[in-house]
Parts: sequence; C-alpha cells; structure tokens
Amino acid sequence: MRYLSAVRHGLSLNLLILLFSSCQQDAPDKNPGLDTSQLGVERIEQVEIIYSDSAVVRVRISGPLMLNHLQASNPFQEFPRGLKVEFFNPFGLVSSVMTAKYAVRYPSTGLTYIRDEVVWRSTEQKTLETPELTWDEREKKVFTQKFAVVTTLVDTVYSHGFQAGQDFRDIKLNAIDGSMNVQEGQQPGTSN
Repeated sequence: MRYLSAVRHGLSLNLLILLFSSCQQDAPDKNPGLDTSQLGVERIEQVEIIYSDSAVVRVRISGPLMLNHLQASNPFQEFPRGLKVEFFNPFGLVSSVMTAKYAVRYPSTGLTYIRDEVVWRSTEQKTLETPELTWDEREKKVFTQKFAVVTTLVDTVYSHGFQAGQDFRDIKLNAIDGSMNVQEGQQPGTSN
C-alpha cells in the first residue's frame, strides 16, 4: 500500500513538473500569437489633433491611423496610412491643406517628417508637390532639399529645394527652372 501511495505521489509530482514545463513554453516571448514589437505603442484610429494659439485653431491634423510610440528616450507619433493637415487663417478659416501618405512627428524636437506624395494646396490656387517635406513647428516653417514643383494660376516652377513659412508664404526656391511672374521690388526665388 505504501508503494502504491509513493507511486501516486511520484506520478503526481511528475505530472506537476510536466504541467509547469508546458506552462513555460507559453511565456509571452515564445508565444507566436503575441507581437512583442507592438508593446509600448498606442494605436489610435480616426485621429484628430488640433493646435491652437490664444484659443484660435491654427492647425488640424487628421488621419486614419496614428501609432503613438511611447519609448522613454524619444517618443514619436507615426501616421503609416497618411495624414491631412489643415492650416487656418486668423479668422478661423482653412487657408491651405497638405496631404501625404506617411508622416512621423517627434514632439521633443517639434519636427514632423512628411513623405510619399506630399501635396499642399492653398485657397489661393497655389500648389506644392514634393516627395518629402519637413515641418518645423517651433520655427514655423516647412522645407525640403528634394525636387519640388510649385504651381500657381500663371506659373509652374521646378526647384531642387524649397523653404517657406508654415503658412506657405515667403517661399524660397533653390535651383529653379520654369517661368515665374515676379512683382516689382520682389527678389527672384521668393514668392508671397
């Protein structure tokens, strides 16, 4: 009887060891169903971010998906499915709209890197098209060293490099090609 009891205890002990060892195989780092690369990332769908100054809306950013990467050293916001940025005039009306297929924003530096079919259009019929653009929120300017096409109702200018205020005024172009209507007293390569 004692032998049977010892065998039962031995069997129970082996069964417990077997259970614990099988539980270890289901640990999160070995579970193929758990994507550990997404830990520390907030997923926000249909996002809208509004920037205001003195209770006046200046910029509205929207997109179908934003990934908020929460790492302590350098958190950032990623828009992997594109974004739309609306700029408002002092009267609260949309003055221009920028769209792109991808963007990354770093709040610590105030820089947003926008790429893949970047298109900006103003209500004054001005258009900028470029593969990549950087928006510096602190300096309130946008710029690129890539190829850019600026179109107005009367001009089309091709440039390798572009800089302007975030309202897309005071445009500076580098290595331009094309026609441009320049007003008296205005320096070539700048536009209002």
